[in-house]
Amino acid sequence: MKKKYELNGMSCGGCVSNVKRALLQVPAVSDADVHLNPQEAIITFNESVAVDVLQTQLNKAGHYTIKEVA
Repeated sequence: MKKKYELNGMSCGGCVSNVKRALLQVPAVSDADVHLNPQEAIITFNESVAVDVLQTQLNKAGHYTIKEVA
C-alpha cells in the first residue's frame, strides 16, 4: 500500500537522503520516494504504520516533520 505525505524541514539533497534513510529504517516501510520540491514523500508499506511512528523516526534524523495528505 502506498501513501503520500507532506514533509517540512528539508533544504537540500542531503536532507532528502537523510529522510529517505530514516523512513527505510521503519520495518514496515518497503520503499520511500522523497522529493525536495515540493517537500513530500510517497511511502510504500508492507503493513499499516501510524504517522507518529514515522515522525519519531524522522526526529532521530533531524528537524523534519511529516503529515499525511488526505
